Formats: sequence, structure tokens, C-alpha cells
Amino acid sequence: MMQMGAPIPLLVLPGHLCNRRLFTHQIRQMGDVADIVVADLYGADTVQDLAETAIVAMPRQFAVLANSMGGSVAFEVMRQAPERVLGLALVGTTARPEWPAQNARRQPAAKLAAQGDFKSIAEMYAPVFFHPDRTEDGVHVHTLESMITEAGDRGLRNQQKAFANRPDSRPDLKNIRCPTLVLCGRDDVITPLEMSEEIAEGISGAELEVLETCGHIPMLEWPEQTTDLLRHWLDRI
Repeated sequence: MMQMGAPIPLLVLPGHLCNRRLFTHQIRQMGDVADIVVADLYGADTVQDLAETAIVAMPRQFAVLANSMGGSVAFEVMRQAPERVLGLALVGTTARPEWPAQNARRQPAAKLAAQGDFKSIAEMYAPVFFHPDRTEDGVHVHTLESMITEAGDRGLRNQQKAFANRPDSRPDLKNIRCPTLVLCGRDDVITPLEMSEEIAEGISGAELEVLETCGHIPMLEWPEQTTDLLRHWLDRI
């Protein structure tokens, strides 16, 4: 049983190409309400194995925060251990399986990674990761390049295979009963708003929040607003 007022154990599941750098603001600003553990989603090539490994590192009960394709791991956590999850936050994600546009983007990225050209991968993804107003933002693109470089070729290949073969989680949405926040940028290109709406409609009691002038990565584009919404979600648990 968790002690009243104690920080909530929070399992963070980063999206494709990302790691703990993505959540720098949340890690710095939420220590009083969350004991944050950021999972490494590069060490296995199935979402089932990624979820199982992430769960092992957590206490008996915990909350889950997932971004983008980390959401596919979050849904797998909900299938494997629903009784352990206190709350679920899904940021710019989808419950759908792989679709052609996603797969087409992964193929050239894999070739560039094999060549060690991580800078070009970052430049390729920046226009779809960030709102057009921030596509040329050197800070954001540099952060993305750093995360991709840290993943390396093998890590990226593992992750691409895991996410490309993820199951359709839409039939499982009705089984999620914990307090759920669904957050999306209005101008998200990779996982458009309709996908977040689909998740929010499928989970009973889920709250949908939309950030204006925001693309796929609210944690970097609107860090303060994202943190405030996550704190409000944790207050519901």
C-alpha cells in the first residue's frame, strides 16, 4: 500500500528514436510527486519482451507515462499486469498497428543508421516530429540527434522490429480502468489527433487534452504545459 503523499512510482516509456532526454523537464520538475524510472526500449525486438523487462524494474504498483510508439509497450503492460497500474498517460500515441506510411519512413532510417549517419536521421524526422514553427529549431533537432546516436544501429533495428510488429490494441481499450490522460498536439503529423480521440473514446473516463501549435513531441515543444497536465493526472490517482 502506498503511503499518502509519497511520490508515485512512474514508469516512462519513450517513443521511437527517443530516451530519457525527452523527459528532461518532467524529471526535473516532478520529483515531488513522481519517482520516475525511464525504460530502455532498445534492448529487445518485441513489445512483449520490452514490456516484461520494464515491469521487472518497478514496484508492485506504479503509473505509466508513454509517448508515441512507447504507447504500444504501455498497452502491452496493461495486458500483462493491469492490476499493478495505478494510472496511464499516453502522449502523442496510437492504439493501431503499423500502417504503410510508418513503415516507409523506417526503411531509409535503417539504412542511414547502418552507415552511422544519425544526423541525417534527425533531419529526416524533425519535420514530422515538431510543429513547423520549430522544425528549424537547432536545440530540438540536436536533442533528437543525440538520442538517435545514443541508440545506435543495433538499438534502432531492435526498436523498429518491435514497433513494426506491434499488435492492434484497440480491442483492449475497453479493459483499461485506471485514471487515464490522453495528450496530443493539435498538429501532430505522425499520430494525428484522431488517433488520440480514438483512444480517449475507447477508455472509460479518459481525459483528452490537446495542445495548440504543437506537433508530435509536447515534452519538448511545450514542456511546462505538459508537466502541469501530468501533475494534474497524478493528482487523480
